[in-house]
Amino acid sequence: MISDLVVNISLLMSFTFVWHQLFRKNRLTMSSPVQIKIIDGLLAGFLGIILMHYSIGVNEMTILDLRHIPVVLVAFYGGFLPAFISAVVIIVGRFLIAVNFSSFIALFMMLVIALGAGLIVTFMKGGAWKRWTALLFYSQLIFSIALYIVVDNYWDVLQYALFHVLSTIIGGYLTFYFVDYIRKNTERYYRYKENALRDALTGLNNVRSFDTHYNRMIKESMDEKVECAICLIDVDHFKQINDTYGHTAGDEVLKQLAGLLKGLTRSGDILSRNGGEEFSLLLPKCTVGQAKDIATRVREAVSEFNFTLPDQRKIQLTVSVGVSAFNPDEGKEEALFQDADEALYKAKQSGRNIVCTSWECSY
Repeated sequence: MISDLVVNISLLMSFTFVWHQLFRKNRLTMSSPVQIKIIDGLLAGFLGIILMHYSIGVNEMTILDLRHIPVVLVAFYGGFLPAFISAVVIIVGRFLIAVNFSSFIALFMMLVIALGAGLIVTFMKGGAWKRWTALLFYSQLIFSIALYIVVDNYWDVLQYALFHVLSTIIGGYLTFYFVDYIRKNTERYYRYKENALRDALTGLNNVRSFDTHYNRMIKESMDEKVECAICLIDVDHFKQINDTYGHTAGDEVLKQLAGLLKGLTRSGDILSRNGGEEFSLLLPKCTVGQAKDIATRVREAVSEFNFTLPDQRKIQLTVSVGVSAFNPDEGKEEALFQDADEALYKAKQSGRNIVCTSWECSY
């Protein structure tokens, strides 16, 4: 029986690991789309069927296994729907093994486990391990009652029943620890990956992400033979804000500016914070004239906006904008950013609160 326990636990962990790797970007949660819950329910049911084929035979009609653990596992993460679907799949699998009194009892057993598990995760409060313990002991209780019904003399199979309880506790806790561990590590990975591409203060793309989007925009522009443009936006006299009101106020101003700029972008535009008080706006499929219009709207919107400091004081500020466009027919993609940077410098030298290209400036 020890070997059966080892086999069942190994199957549980191996299957859940592969399962997680296949769906790590669409992990099952209470708020998952219906199709994800259906898929996870089917997979849990399939795992239950596999576990039945590595079961402990109590008599000619009755088998003991850990099929209930996949059901409560998907109930824990996804609620009623995946639990019910997995139970139905396991019921079908049980009838394919044999049609007898035990299989009909198993039918009701799995439905009761799925229903109860759904109620537990819906209404029970407390930490994850507390709720998981409740799910394990509830499902084991139903399984033990079913075993009591189908055997003639429960005392004759008591050792099997006790071993099954032990298997559920060991296998259940090990499986949950393993699943919880790999899910948390995956969440950390995606969080770190997101943070590597996002500016921590404003939530915008950072300079690393900007480089990726910039190169992609140039490539798409050349492939599709359409123009693209860039606006470099710099806050005027930002040092004075930090010196006068403090760096906390300066950070708050940058966050509010980021939110304002987001509302001024078109669908498909890429807004980034390139560092300090400098922002960039990548404009795919955009002519230089359209880019100047966008830059002018940005300049005007910022100059009219009242920024709220942490102490609730209001201040106003301005930005200078450098604009450049890339025409794929000219084949000078390397000059796009340089031209915009030179235009921004020109705007700063020309009095600030102004929009400039390499050849002209406008208010």
